[in-house]
Amino acid sequence: MALLRPVPLASLAALALLAPPSLDLRAGAIDPAATEAGLRSRVADLDDWELHVHDSVAPGSVQVELRGPDGRSQRRRVALDGVTPEDRSRELAASIALLIEQWDEKPTTTTPPTTHSRPQQHAEPTPAPPIRGWLGLGPRLELGRSLVEAGLDVQGGAWLLREHLQPLASLGWSLAARDGLSLNTVRLGLGLAAGAPLRDGRLWLGGHALAHGSWTLAHDARSASTWATSSELGGLLQIRWPRWLIGVRSGVDLALPPLRARGDHARLQRGPAQFVVGLQFALVFG
Repeated sequence: MALLRPVPLASLAALALLAPPSLDLRAGAIDPAATEAGLRSRVADLDDWELHVHDSVAPGSVQVELRGPDGRSQRRRVALDGVTPEDRSRELAASIALLIEQWDEKPTTTTPPTTHSRPQQHAEPTPAPPIRGWLGLGPRLELGRSLVEAGLDVQGGAWLLREHLQPLASLGWSLAARDGLSLNTVRLGLGLAAGAPLRDGRLWLGGHALAHGSWTLAHDARSASTWATSSELGGLLQIRWPRWLIGVRSGVDLALPPLRARGDHARLQRGPAQFVVGLQFALVFG
């Protein structure tokens, strides 16, 4: 009959020492799988390190505790500026990889500071988040007292100042026609949108202003052209994914002075104010 022998406590302690270091990624702001994949692509000996990532009391950041193969440990609060969990996971992986790369440059002092000396804080540079922008194409519709105008706009912008500002650029074409009289307009615009990201960065909501310079060709039995200016004021909503977005804007297009065109059988007038709505399908870069 076989006898069961108790395992010595020394053997259990040896097995515990041989256990691989843990990789604990429990912060709610990141994607654990994406963070681990980013770390393993940057750090070849990741299994030699012990890493714990938890939520921080400071908004927009996580608490990182890192223990190296030499037994030293460090704690850092890492700020994350990404919009999506995938973006924040890439930022965190890059910051931790930089800490590991510069590990040997850190001081080896392990004793706590005395009452006569203050602990020295070594600022760790973190890579600046890349500027993210978008470029898209979509339809545009304007409704006035005597004018229905439709066309296409190419627009682009970039999110700056923690995504509270968006410089905008626009190039568009539109057409209005009635009873043989047509207006073809090409417009170039520059402007600015101000707002804030919502719902963990998935939405962006704000207001915008665009100043346009336009060239219009009126055609009936004869043709004539003119230059004009207008200003678009309204609201902007963007539904964002990591690599593309859908944008909706609406507002008022102010054309002062109004543009009037007269044909053989019709009259068209743009301005002084027209309702405008536009839709954008855009690619996100950065």
